Amino acid sequence: MRRQLSTRPLTVLPSETWLARAALALYPPAWRARYGAEVSALLDESGAGPAAIASVAWRALPAWISPPGHLHDRPARMRSSLATALLSWSMLVGLGLVFAQLTQFQGLVVPGHPVVRLAYAVFDAALALSVLVAGLGGLPLWLVMLRRTWRERRLRDAAYLLLPVIAPGVYLVALAVTVRLVGGAGGVSPWWFLAVVLAGFAAAATAAAGPGLALRRLQPRGPALRLAAVAAGVAAAVMAVAAVAIVIAVTGLCLWARGFAGYHHVTSPAVYLVLVLAAATVTSVSALRGTRAALTEPAAG
Repeated sequence: MRRQLSTRPLTVLPSETWLARAALALYPPAWRARYGAEVSALLDESGAGPAAIASVAWRALPAWISPPGHLHDRPARMRSSLATALLSWSMLVGLGLVFAQLTQFQGLVVPGHPVVRLAYAVFDAALALSVLVAGLGGLPLWLVMLRRTWRERRLRDAAYLLLPVIAPGVYLVALAVTVRLVGGAGGVSPWWFLAVVLAGFAAAATAAAGPGLALRRLQPRGPALRLAAVAAGVAAAVMAVAAVAIVIAVTGLCLWARGFAGYHHVTSPAVYLVLVLAAATVTSVSALRGTRAALTEPAAG
């Protein structure tokens, strides 16, 4: 007697469905809007296996570096790149401040190895310059959008644009209260320090997400948008130099300062460096796309 083949639909595990959504989330918003539902349906039909999901995730990088031109015009590309680069740049700045807190602010130097001190100096200069360029380049666009929200009484968009001011202010007030309540002669405990760091990243993400949402809703164009896109490219390039300085300094501390807390085991520094490199890569790729669109945009746009 011949065995009957099963005609039941292929079952997709919840974990595989979650992985498929995560893989699609790696793509630019314009790409997801155009192809997301189609690719998701294809993954469901194929069973959304690990190999198929990995293949989809791998193709996200070319979609960022060289996006299809028909998906959006240059101003839309600049806005999309600015929103993504701003968020990843904020995370990279936060990681840089954690680096400064755990190295320079502790007075940690390595006698006989000046490369670490030189990396500190390069990091300080690059971080300051990146923040300056990003702030000055993005200020005209921020003012243009803020004036529009005031003129059109768009209170929600005005709140989004004010988040870069509100979120850091709330965080600094909470930080001062926390240090006063739980801090001792040697500062806060390691667990409280971790909580403060995580809260700082949450504040940075909130501050960066506000203008990103405003860009998507207001869809500005013109010289201010182009200036912000070019400034983002310059700020990302300078911040990439800061990231290289972080890698050099942390590697040197792991090699030559093993007696210092946190550097005698390579696991934590390795995880930290992976996060730095990931944030630097996303920032650089996103900003490069926006800058390229800005430089090829007609002056009358």
